[in-house]
Amino acid sequence: MNKQFVIVSALAFSFASTNLFAQKKQTQKEKVESLDEVVITATKFKTSKKNIGKVVYKINQETIKNSQGRTVVDLLNDVPGIEINGNFSTKGQNLGYYIRGGRNRQVAILIDGVNVNDPSSFNGDFDLRQIDINQIESIEVLKGASSTLYGTGAATGVINIILKKSSKDSFSGTFTSSVGTNSSSENNSFSAKEFATNFNFNGTLGKVDYLLALNANGSAGLSAAESTTNTQFEEDKFSRENVLLKLNYHINKNIKVGVFTSIDEFSTDFDGFDYDPVTFASIPADKNNNLNSSQKRLGVNLDYKYQKGTLKVRTFLTDIERNETPSNDFFRGEVYGFDIFNHYKFNPNFSFLLGFTSQFQDMEQRTTYRTIEEGKGKQHFYDPYLSFNYVSNFGLNVNLGTRVNIHSEYGSNVVYNINPSYNFKINDNDVKIFASYSTAFVTPTLSEIFTKLPTINELLPEEDSTIEGGFSFNTDDFSFNATYFYREETNKIGFDPNTFQTINDFGTFLAKGVEAEVTYKASEKLSLLANYTYIDRDESLLLKIPQNKFFAKVNYQLLASTFTSLNYRFVDETKDFGNIDLSSYNVIDFFINHSLLEGKVTFYGAVTNIFNEDFQEIAGFTSRGRNYNLGVKINL
Repeated sequence: MNKQFVIVSALAFSFASTNLFAQKKQTQKEKVESLDEVVITATKFKTSKKNIGKVVYKINQETIKNSQGRTVVDLLNDVPGIEINGNFSTKGQNLGYYIRGGRNRQVAILIDGVNVNDPSSFNGDFDLRQIDINQIESIEVLKGASSTLYGTGAATGVINIILKKSSKDSFSGTFTSSVGTNSSSENNSFSAKEFATNFNFNGTLGKVDYLLALNANGSAGLSAAESTTNTQFEEDKFSRENVLLKLNYHINKNIKVGVFTSIDEFSTDFDGFDYDPVTFASIPADKNNNLNSSQKRLGVNLDYKYQKGTLKVRTFLTDIERNETPSNDFFRGEVYGFDIFNHYKFNPNFSFLLGFTSQFQDMEQRTTYRTIEEGKGKQHFYDPYLSFNYVSNFGLNVNLGTRVNIHSEYGSNVVYNINPSYNFKINDNDVKIFASYSTAFVTPTLSEIFTKLPTINELLPEEDSTIEGGFSFNTDDFSFNATYFYREETNKIGFDPNTFQTINDFGTFLAKGVEAEVTYKASEKLSLLANYTYIDRDESLLLKIPQNKFFAKVNYQLLASTFTSLNYRFVDETKDFGNIDLSSYNVIDFFINHSLLEGKVTFYGAVTNIFNEDFQEIAGFTSRGRNYNLGVKINL
């Protein structure tokens, strides 16, 4: 247990013990949003889900409250069309975000609508290990090409993490702490090797509302690489600390100015490979490698509401550093920019969104293979964009949009989308059919642009186009939706293994598949959910991406204050680098929480991988076996 963990735990417990019974009963409960209510990500403004021509998946506050002990990645991995590779390995394992057969660089990750992807990293992605589930109000997942609204990276999907809202009371808060085991299927242990604590307080004081969250967690007990002999590898430790602060000043009922800042730090040990000098085969090896990462973020926001619309300004500054030992590899990235957009509503049926965004990026890199000196790796871009929305009185909805990307290194490109849908009823049941054609782009990262082959004049952005269509059917207690998609990638950014340089692969690569989900509320106590994903694409690009994936969940309100959930997951066989076959696997998890004192105290527990399934999701690396977790959440 590290020093930061002890400090945060002590501070949090101090607040909990002095405030638990001193606080008067909370008058403003956390808002629980129904899946039938509004979403934001699909249009950048609040829109009823029935008027959106896509299936938008929303992980709402009710789901989060009933999933104590789980992480952001755990919940996202339950969504059809998403496979997060590495989630069942050690806490320090790099994660692969595979949406609709795409990869990390093709997924845009937002926090409160602001893109937080890291252009200085190899994949240009945001590390989801950096954010704690207790800081989140909801998560919206929009799949398909969405660059019209969100620019680079939004080629296969957008994950929008919406932070908690402040209470209307002067003070409200929660303290959460848990402990668990962390062992493989071959070496089960009941030792406490995983710890987490979170302290969150918020409220409203006059015209100011605030949110402060402190989080720390750590784990040990597992080696990242899996030993193939009787010699046990050394355990690899992981620790993370996070501080997040949000302040909003309401000048009047129409104008709000806000500040957001966060500091995220983590340290993890990691292993690697040895290579056979004859066959060049890679062999998992116990290495004394360590990665330290620090991310600092600052943003200033302005919201202005007027009679027929809303103007929003989002500015952001990010500073990221990563250091690896003993290689002494060093990475530093800086991003600052803004996004200004105005939603204007002509009448109840027609509105448009006009926006302009810009980013300025810089990086420094020192590794064995690549060096980018300070001040030598800069790029910037400007993107004006426009979106039209029409909602008829007879069920027809249409969204049209376009964006121009003007880039300092490769020139410019244009993306666009058209997305019609139609709502109607069958025997008083709601039915929606929809279709869309949309294009997207993925900007090369700074590392890729400034280490390209000298013979390449410019590294072009990857271009994607997606066709999708589907339907949803909803009754009071039953829902079913299904989507078919077909996606093409051109100018794919690749890697030349002979020169260790980045190149454009000018072939056309295809991905297609089906996603479907059904939910059924059998009674007030029992609800069921199941989803299925099928992905079909070129075998060379299917590495670590299962063709078939099935997830099912049974929720049961055992008692008025006791909630239980049983989850089942099937992941199809895959291949890893080196043409290594990875077998399919089945995992069953059980979760329970029990509330006391009118919900002020909740105890929760979990047994994951109940049948201790032995599998690998990354060739040569450990996956967790049966493990146990216990925790408590106290509402202050």
